[in-house]
Amino acid sequence: MSASDVLLVETRGRVRLLTLNRPERRNALSADLAQALRRAIISADADPAVSVVAITGAGVAFCAGADLKDARAKDESTGDYRGPLHEPERHVCEVLIDSRKPSLAIVNGPAMAGGFELALACDMRVAAEGATFGLPEARRGMGANFAAVVLPTMAPPGLAMEWLYTGRTIPLEEAQRWGLVNRTAPAAELMDCAMALAQEIAENAPLSLQRLKLTFRKSQGLPLHAGLRLDTGPDVYASEDRKEGARAFLEKRKPVWSGR
Repeated sequence: MSASDVLLVETRGRVRLLTLNRPERRNALSADLAQALRRAIISADADPAVSVVAITGAGVAFCAGADLKDARAKDESTGDYRGPLHEPERHVCEVLIDSRKPSLAIVNGPAMAGGFELALACDMRVAAEGATFGLPEARRGMGANFAAVVLPTMAPPGLAMEWLYTGRTIPLEEAQRWGLVNRTAPAAELMDCAMALAQEIAENAPLSLQRLKLTFRKSQGLPLHAGLRLDTGPDVYASEDRKEGARAFLEKRKPVWSGR
């Protein structure tokens, strides 16, 4: 299966929809799929016609994480399996975190291990009723490197560490209770619900969205005053879109953004 087969790329308005397409393997992240996903995120980030990146899975699962069959085959053939800090390319979660465009995980089913990490790397999550989450790495001898860093900043640290230490499955209701899920919908309505949110975001000024995303991501961990003085991303205050936003508001019409 080629890289173009394992990831489906579609553009809906100003939303770039990326569909993990290995349903027979519950969309496990093979090397080909991870590479295709990295490239697609970078491509969307560079495309001025795209304002939001959305990721979902084909079939009944969002993503089962790393492909353990690939890992076993590599162990048995070359013994050359390496962790995320020792690969020549950035992990896909880092690429997603570093991108300038708002990102949305459309969780259509179980999001486990690296699949849960992929959802956590997105700025927002919309999930189907019955979706589950989990970080079973401690049960597999793995490390959950990304989740061990970010999850305790998104949920109460004690609870995050319980999830990591036990590897238990997290029901949707529990994940939503602690703010990890923005919205839920019946499975049949999930895509409509998620795309409505994505399109609502995409209607706003593209430079403002990029600045908000970069300010949020790059200020994490900084002291308050350092974060406030960060001044990252495009200078929206000097942009044509700021003038257009004011004109449109005063003229009671929809703004026409130029991205400048």
